[in-house]
Amino acid sequence: MAADDKPGRPDDDEAMATWRAAAAAIDEHRLADAHRLLSPLIDRDDLAPETLARILLDWGWLLGATQRYREAAASLDRVIALTAEMPALRAEALLESGIVARYEGRFADAEALLAEASEMSTEQQDRLRTGQCLAQLAAVAHQRHRFADAAARLTDLAAVLDRCPPGDRTEQLRADLSHRLGVSARIAHDFDRARELLVEAEDRYARLGRRIGVANAGRELAAVLDQLGDRPGAERAYHRAFAGYLRAGRRLGAAHVARRLGQLRMVDVDQDDPAAAAYARRRFRQALRLGAGEPANLALCELLLARVDRLSGDLDAAEARLAALPYGEGPDAAWDLSQAALEWGMVARARGDRRSALEFFAQALLPLDEDSDPSATSIAHYQLAHDLILDDQVEAARDHAVAAFTLSERAGRRLRDPSDRETFYRDQRQTYILAMHCAARAGDGSAAFSVATAARAEAVAGFIRSGARFTDELRDLVAQIRVAGTGELPRLYGDLDRLTSVELRRSLTPEPAGLAETRAALPPGGHALLIDVLEDENTICSRIWLPPDGPPHVDEVVLPAAVRHWLDRYHAAEESLAAAPQNDELTALGAAIIPPGLAEALRAGDAPPLVVSTGGLLGPVPVAAVRVGSRYLAELARVVVVPAITLWTAIRSRPVRAGTGFLAYLDPELDGTRRERTALAAAFPQARLLPRDQVRPELAGAADRAAVLLSVHGTAVSGLGQSLMLAPDDPLTAAELLTCRLPEAVLMPACWAGRLHLRTATEPLGLPTAALLAGARWVLAGTVDVNATTTATLLGAFYRRLAVGRAPIDALREVQLGYLHRRGGAAPPSLWAGLSIVGDGFVRGS
Repeated sequence: MAADDKPGRPDDDEAMATWRAAAAAIDEHRLADAHRLLSPLIDRDDLAPETLARILLDWGWLLGATQRYREAAASLDRVIALTAEMPALRAEALLESGIVARYEGRFADAEALLAEASEMSTEQQDRLRTGQCLAQLAAVAHQRHRFADAAARLTDLAAVLDRCPPGDRTEQLRADLSHRLGVSARIAHDFDRARELLVEAEDRYARLGRRIGVANAGRELAAVLDQLGDRPGAERAYHRAFAGYLRAGRRLGAAHVARRLGQLRMVDVDQDDPAAAAYARRRFRQALRLGAGEPANLALCELLLARVDRLSGDLDAAEARLAALPYGEGPDAAWDLSQAALEWGMVARARGDRRSALEFFAQALLPLDEDSDPSATSIAHYQLAHDLILDDQVEAARDHAVAAFTLSERAGRRLRDPSDRETFYRDQRQTYILAMHCAARAGDGSAAFSVATAARAEAVAGFIRSGARFTDELRDLVAQIRVAGTGELPRLYGDLDRLTSVELRRSLTPEPAGLAETRAALPPGGHALLIDVLEDENTICSRIWLPPDGPPHVDEVVLPAAVRHWLDRYHAAEESLAAAPQNDELTALGAAIIPPGLAEALRAGDAPPLVVSTGGLLGPVPVAAVRVGSRYLAELARVVVVPAITLWTAIRSRPVRAGTGFLAYLDPELDGTRRERTALAAAFPQARLLPRDQVRPELAGAADRAAVLLSVHGTAVSGLGQSLMLAPDDPLTAAELLTCRLPEAVLMPACWAGRLHLRTATEPLGLPTAALLAGARWVLAGTVDVNATTTATLLGAFYRRLAVGRAPIDALREVQLGYLHRRGGAAPPSLWAGLSIVGDGFVRGS
């Protein structure tokens, strides 16, 4: 370069001063000022090449920031042509040109430009620019649905960052890394990680004063919150991003957010809310104005407006918009076509044209890849399954319904925040319900088992399987609850429920125990019965029976109104209900919940093992008293219960522990205590009777004992506040049991202590599960308000059989049937069937 071509000439000095003023205006987001300063300089061919290149570089950035991408690309091409001998400026121009190409959807060009910029920057040892190139290459990979490439670029970026000098540019690059990693996590449906990273990115950008970065990260965060079902949080994040884009002059970014805000209100449009329809239309039209004809934004807005028309009942207007949709040729064209086909299908469904709807839904699925877009793929599978089952194409419906369920459950199981897990399930529950219905219609027990075990006690099962322990933080909170005043307890128990579930979920594995592992966990010749009801419609009961050999069986039945009403009384813990004669009700219940094949097998067998997963239906019911025809279930099988079969499999995965010694506390005020104490001493002479003030210290380290007995009153409440009353003013709560170290056998033959209730996507926390989490293999507990005098007699006989090595379930069953025999073969449940074995009661010598 000749000396007179270098900056330093009067004209160049003046131009450089103007350029610096414009660059300062850009940094302060005063884009109009920057435009005014630079526009007179861009055609100054009399300036030195380096001076003109710097001016054109910022001019190109400015045009790109205001969405004038073609002009931006032309300006940057001029810079590239001018800087053949200026490697640093050339690398910067290549980087900016690659960014513009990405915004235009020219991803192959973007990748080539960014790769060249990265190579040049690496040669120059400009680690910051190398990192910027890697961040942009990761963004391109995301948009091209090449997620492995994106992950590799981000790994390289993290390594480069470790060698970057401290400063604002490095901090911005760290923010870019958090942002891009958050996007990767969102795409992978790892929503916990995505939220954490995007909050971090938003904070980093804010500290640097980077409005666009804050808006970009906030927009992604809002999408995560939306997918988690946190609509208010999503709306707040979108509104922040919208304002940020407008302040920064990024109209296309604001258009994207306006679309998303409109979409959030679409649920209300579906519920016939006229105000929601007007709001959604206003937002979509706002997005059209802000997008200024940009093809992708135009197509999406018109599609969304067609959806509002359809939801508002104007099917002709919806079809007219769909017919006029402007399809692009960019990387999202296939997705756009899929969404349009899905909407055409919804219109056809609304018109009652099922054949056309099925054709459109099938077309919607074709362009989609479940790894690239699991949410859209799940929705397309669901809609197709919905109409296929209505068309009696049962097997095809099952395939699509199970595919939709699998994609949803894969995302939900990853969630570490328990409230997110529950909210996500509630938002996706129709997918689970349809999958179970289609599996039942198809008689596909294996598919039904997968659906029935999803989101059921998964974290409790994972914690038990892993042998994990709770943290000191949880123990401190339990101690705080014990001394808290009544007014503080609701808040503290709420905190404890959340903390317990969070700690439980840390032990989750990516995949649950499957059907093969569950069957292997059953005792020889054993059966399992999984019973549950739909939470949206609690009269529809699914029954899954796992026989000792052969495939599992599944069906659905409608519970008779009288049976449902009677069950509701048990769920309400109606006092003395179990003391009333109720053979007719128990027979009707048995007919509803016991599949005919299982009933036949039980009648033909010699009391085989039966594990009953009580689900949300049978938790508070004395299951042993359910009647199969003219006989009680306890007569036909050796019955143990668990709230979910996943919990059973976890318990059976643990090795049996040997223990010595028997600790016991018996409430001296309880009817029958003297007789029970005498029987206990006769059966277990080594049993050590504890005074009340020693119960908690002993339970804290009882893992090496053989058994613990707590024969006291119980409470009918649920959750971690469920209690064993050591005295009228001294509740030993389920929360306290969590912090204990318990032996294999825990006996709590108290009223209500064994009540179990399972809600999908929440953990069944209460006295029995707390004991299992603290180390117990099996728990003897009262399901109902048991008759204290009769129970003391039964317990005496139970202890004698346990002492000679009978398995817990056999010991209990023998004394129950013995009592029935003495009563002539029938008695109210509270007199004989109020006690149940929760967990693995088949282990001998416990």
